[in-house]
Amino acid sequence: MIDDLNLFASQLVTLWVVLEPLSHLSMFLATTSHLDRQERHKVAAMGTAFAFLILVVFTLLGRMLLEAMGISILAFQISGGIILFYFSMTMIFGAMTQHAVTADPERRLVHIAVYPIATPIVAGPGAILAMVLFSDNNRGAPLSQHLITVSVLVLMSVVLFVIFWLGDYIAKVLGEGGASLLRRIMGILLAAFSVNLVLNAFQKWLNLPPI
Repeated sequence: MIDDLNLFASQLVTLWVVLEPLSHLSMFLATTSHLDRQERHKVAAMGTAFAFLILVVFTLLGRMLLEAMGISILAFQISGGIILFYFSMTMIFGAMTQHAVTADPERRLVHIAVYPIATPIVAGPGAILAMVLFSDNNRGAPLSQHLITVSVLVLMSVVLFVIFWLGDYIAKVLGEGGASLLRRIMGILLAAFSVNLVLNAFQKWLNLPPI
């Protein structure tokens, strides 16, 4: 029982750091600034649900899929960093918002919920890597440990959904200009984070000094 509680606590802290709610809220608001309140709530619900499904799949099958395809964790980290960098450029220069606006009205919200909310904002390289490592640590462990990992993911998904839902009130305070500024600031920070992911992967691969 104590071991299960320790596992739950350690994984919850790790996933909380990876899915840091306030920074994810900032990116959520930045990428949904052109939506009204009802649309933003729908995107919050769908986005967190899609992200949960993606992370569950990688929790259960991630290591198996990577090994079957001959993909190393470091290669996955580098590719994830490149995708995040591209996404950060769309946040800074506004290409993402223009693409979302041109989508069909009914399908537009689903598109935004899948990209960029579900991935790469919530189910990004960091979160996916964390879930793959959790499942790898649980390999050969009792079923209870796998259930603990999934329960941690459920809890964090609910927390993110509630924070995204309440974020509408913050959007009112920011206004359109503030949301646009926030989007570009978060894009710059996300670009730095994505570059750091790639550099850290090369640092581990080449046994270089820490960056």
